Order: sequence, then C-alpha cells, then structure tokens
Amino acid sequence: MTPEQIAERERQLRGSWWRRRLLSVPGQMLANTPVYTLTREMLMQADHRVLEIGCAEGSRLLLFDQKLRFQHAPVAGVEPSPVLAGAAGRAFRNAARPLSAVLADPGALPFADGVFDVAFCDDLLRFLDVRGAQSVLREAARVLRPGALLLAWDLAPPAGRLRWWQRFWLHAYGGRIASETSLMSLAERSGFDYTRPAHLRPFFWPPVPRASFIASVLPPGWRREGDNIFPPEGAPG
Repeated sequence: MTPEQIAERERQLRGSWWRRRLLSVPGQMLANTPVYTLTREMLMQADHRVLEIGCAEGSRLLLFDQKLRFQHAPVAGVEPSPVLAGAAGRAFRNAARPLSAVLADPGALPFADGVFDVAFCDDLLRFLDVRGAQSVLREAARVLRPGALLLAWDLAPPAGRLRWWQRFWLHAYGGRIASETSLMSLAERSGFDYTRPAHLRPFFWPPVPRASFIASVLPPGWRREGDNIFPPEGAPG
C-alpha cells in the first residue's frame, strides 16, 4: 500500500473519538455484529492457523480467541498501518494470548505458501486500486492451504430504494467501493477457484450494506461446475 492509502485508512478507521471506539472489542460487537458468530459459521477450531488481512487494532481476532481459545498454532493479524499494527500488538500482549500482529504490506504477505487454515480480509480492499486489491487476493490464495476458505467483506455501493441513505453515509468513506459481483470476479482472477456470496449482516456502523464473499482454492482433483464443486472421481462420498 502507498503512504497515501495508509493515511486514508488511518483517517477512516480512527479519525475521530467514535471511530476509535469502534475499533475496540465492544465497538466491533456493535459495528461488525457478524464477527461474533463467524467462528461457528466458518467451522473454525482452536488449533486452526488463522490469518486476518487488515486486522486494524486486533479486536476481531481477540473476539475469535474469546470464542475458541486458540492454541499455539500461528494466528496472525497483518496490518499495513504502523499506528494500528502497534495498537494490535499491545492488545495481544496485554491479553497474553498466542496472537501476532504483523506490520506488512497485505499485497506481499511475509508467510510461506499454504500455511493457513482460514483467512479474513475485512474493511481493506476499498483503500486499494484494482491492481492493489488483486495483489492482496492473490497473496491470500497463496498462503491458504488447498480447500481453506477466505471470507472478505467491505462497504457496498449504494443500491435499492434506500440508496440515497447509503450515499449519505458513504460520503464520509472514500476509496474504491466495489460490488459483491466485481469482488468475486476479481478473486477468481487472482487465483481462487470458487467464490460465493457470504450475505453477512447486519452491520450497524456505518449503517449501509456490505459486499461479502467466500473464496477457496480447491484441493487437487476437485472441480467446479457452475455453482457446485465435486471431489475427485472415486473419492469417498
């Protein structure tokens, strides 16, 4: 990410007292209410190797840890902002949990291929141009093991009868706000074999819909036909 993109990310996420409060664990439970059930819906386990791309101050990983009590497998949050990454590191140390905050460009993740069991990318892609977003998605596909899932979400463009209301709130959130369809198409051009809408809701702040999707790199021998995926021939049913 460029310094200008990082500065805009810091402005949008922590540019006022209220926005800084939303980065806390209680704030995330209010603003990003779906995160409280994602451990169950994504079939996460305590020994899973979990990656969050764009972890901000680490509250979402802390919420996941409260649910699962992660073991000593790698659980990492990558954040391109030094200010936010520093806050996440302090939060993880204060909680005395096996979580790591990594200051790094999300388009060049400092991890080996296929090391994570699940990944999240949230409130990040809108700060990037198409090429930058594709780099992030390509890196996410690279560091996930075959068959593992990425769940991504970000602000959605105005649509429907309430688009005037959505435009009012989105005025304060700049960046490249893309539709769910375009984000899934970009993911499939970035190394993922399979995508589908995630339909995450509700999000109370800002009070606008999110574009959300799940993506996966299929294991060897698996194939996709339309919206269905099939195991290799002769595999146990």
